[in-house]
Amino acid sequence: MSYDEDFQKWIKKIMSKIIESFGPNIDEAQYEITEPTDIFMSTICYACVKFKNRLTDQSEEHSVILKRPRQLETWRQMMGSDLQFHNEILFYRMCARPDENFPRCFYVDEKPPMDSVIALENVSKRGYYPYTYKYNVPLEYTLAAMREIGRFHGRGYVMKELQKEKFFDIVGQLQNLPKYNKVHDFNIILNSQATRAVEYLRSHNHDAAFCDKMEALLSNASDEVINKTIKPLEPLSTMCHGDFTLNNVLFKREDDGQQHLHAMLIDFATCSYSTPVVDLSTYISLCCWHEVMKDKFFEIMRVYHDALKEYLLEAGIWNVDKYSYDVFLDDYKRGSLFGFVIASFFLPILMGYVLINEQQIIEIGMAEYSKILKQAGGDKMSKILADILLYLKDLGFLKHFL
Repeated sequence: MSYDEDFQKWIKKIMSKIIESFGPNIDEAQYEITEPTDIFMSTICYACVKFKNRLTDQSEEHSVILKRPRQLETWRQMMGSDLQFHNEILFYRMCARPDENFPRCFYVDEKPPMDSVIALENVSKRGYYPYTYKYNVPLEYTLAAMREIGRFHGRGYVMKELQKEKFFDIVGQLQNLPKYNKVHDFNIILNSQATRAVEYLRSHNHDAAFCDKMEALLSNASDEVINKTIKPLEPLSTMCHGDFTLNNVLFKREDDGQQHLHAMLIDFATCSYSTPVVDLSTYISLCCWHEVMKDKFFEIMRVYHDALKEYLLEAGIWNVDKYSYDVFLDDYKRGSLFGFVIASFFLPILMGYVLINEQQIIEIGMAEYSKILKQAGGDKMSKILADILLYLKDLGFLKHFL
């Protein structure tokens, strides 16, 4: 059977399951579907389902996004496709509720390696949209994203306090990305790129003692920064998004006279049980490094904490000793380098200096690809990363490393 024939057979089966999810009282169901598109880890299709509801005698139409693992086996293995689909399916099965601020989930099925599927509401029909650019984000959009991640973290704390058994059952089923990274050589990327800023500073005669200490630490960033930061630390650990970047946030401007901006999180494939710095430092390092945003750090943190506090107060579990602003600021100081390490390899990609060409990566391997990545954007990119590192130093966030 050819790929096209196999795909059409698969689509027919999956769409019948999705149509079933709308209930038994439907007639004249039909659907239209786009050609599949490969996007990094997934193959994506957009579908439109139409039917007549016998109870209301009304026609209904639903827009659906279908996610399926890439069919390229080597790429699936390199990217950890199985575990990422597992985590997102787990999230929609056990965490997300229909009344919450997530895309509606119509259907999920975990059948690794190739036939897992996630069928979600296309929330563009509700007015949500991705921000146009992937970095240099206006403050208004960043604050909307921070309010939403604050509520998301708060939601984890509420479940941890009020549904402890269920919460830790979910946590126990999350797949471990650090172990995967070690097996599949992604640590090569992390460690090689993390020293780029230090090498730039050294070449420009920056303080040698600082460079020596940072290079010793960052040359093993996967263990000394990533794995140490992502490790749970009580009582502050909660459900973290794990990939809190602008790619995974949608926005909607309310037609309420004041044009308030709201955010929605998507893509929960790398959820982890960690402290909030994992999400906060990732977003801030990738999106808030430019000059206009640098003096806004504490405002951003306050907005995040205010949203989290409000969520906990509404749930009746606010505890000033556990969840004060200073506790979260100390957590950020402890793990601020986490986001810097992420930015060191991902910011050149976001800025368009290098493409993720899966066929090239498969052919040449991670070690050779890391050499290409480290040169991407030249001195301009290296200076941006160096400035992020020095900014953390100026804020006093690197004291315990120096």
